[in-house]
Amino acid sequence: MLRKSFLLMTAIAAFTMNASAVQIEVPKGQPPVPGADASISANAYENYRHINKVAEHEAELYSQFVKSNPKNPPSTFDKLNLEHPGFAKALELANYSQSTVVLIHEGDKNIRISVPNISFLGDVVESPSGKEGPFFAVRNLSAFLVVGPPHGKALDTYSESKGKYMYPGLRNTSWKFMSNNARVMYTEFTPNDTKTAYGITYGGWVNTEDPYQDQAPEVVMSNYIIPSIESLAGLDSYSQIEHWGNFHYRIPKTAKLVSEAVENERHEVRTYEDTGVKIRVIRSAIRSKETDNTLIKAPIIYYLHKYNDLETPTQYAVVWNNGIAGSLVDAYKPNRESYLRHVVKDSVYYYSYRINYDESKTSYTHKQLRDMIEYVGFDDAARLRKEPQWREKGSYKEKLENSSVFIPWYMEWVKLLTQ
Repeated sequence: MLRKSFLLMTAIAAFTMNASAVQIEVPKGQPPVPGADASISANAYENYRHINKVAEHEAELYSQFVKSNPKNPPSTFDKLNLEHPGFAKALELANYSQSTVVLIHEGDKNIRISVPNISFLGDVVESPSGKEGPFFAVRNLSAFLVVGPPHGKALDTYSESKGKYMYPGLRNTSWKFMSNNARVMYTEFTPNDTKTAYGITYGGWVNTEDPYQDQAPEVVMSNYIIPSIESLAGLDSYSQIEHWGNFHYRIPKTAKLVSEAVENERHEVRTYEDTGVKIRVIRSAIRSKETDNTLIKAPIIYYLHKYNDLETPTQYAVVWNNGIAGSLVDAYKPNRESYLRHVVKDSVYYYSYRINYDESKTSYTHKQLRDMIEYVGFDDAARLRKEPQWREKGSYKEKLENSSVFIPWYMEWVKLLTQ
């Protein structure tokens, strides 16, 4: 039933999706952009959910394992599976279909991109001069991403092809591509509304058995990363920044603060309201030995249970704001009650930002509200991100740490690109 409903919703989405396709144009005499596919919708990145046959198979195996190995007495997770048949499979499919969002909004940097892949760990590397700003690197089990100042010169020795392209909203655009045992693609660009230039590198192996992402890096770069590139300047037209101690976040300009309260003796809550929108920003002190609530699996389990949305096409993403990671839950139901939830932490507090809204009653679109809730930050982000930002615990973390191939390969590339 879950699979059938998912396929039905996918088919409906295909007909309701923005009809415009990815149109990467190239100047006369330039080679085609590697991986570009005009059959893919230009906004496919917005609600990306990657579920392939391998993910389906792995999720089914996980579901069967959970059913056949109940704990005695039953754990909370066992009880959820008994109460909601299909919970374990929905949880695993949500885990495989995560995406990654990177926002940089420090100094003259003001950009957002998204990547249709999970991210387990983030690193921040200062530029050699110290004047251009840091590089932000994100990795998973089979691919890596580097975002920051232009850094394409490092690829000149290794790239087998390069060229220029044109895409709406961007200028001074170019690409370089290397294909060997692994594939690495680089793009450089300047958003139209700024003088700041950026570079993005995405690389990894082509693995058709990868449940997280089985597309080649150049396909991901050309059809999902490049179309997602956008300046954050547009947020100023409809939202404003609010401060709460070390933390800052955005709310709609027309939203009103209706209450400030303390709930359950530890949750400080700010509530805002606007037509068709209710916002709650919650701050709570981090307790010792407390489970890290910003790890993506915690909100996946919580919201699957709370709303019983086993078949709703909810999107889950790790959002990296200036190198600090948070978790996003986006359950969008066109013209119905929908919700967004973003949780992040510094060294003292958890911050949970929640928006309940009905798109048929508000003047804001789903994308506007999502772009707004993603934008959070800390005044001392440079201090907070000095340590690697882990997003996973347990077997994934161990596998990544113990990799005899990927970690050295990743570190060599980061070192080369940030020289």
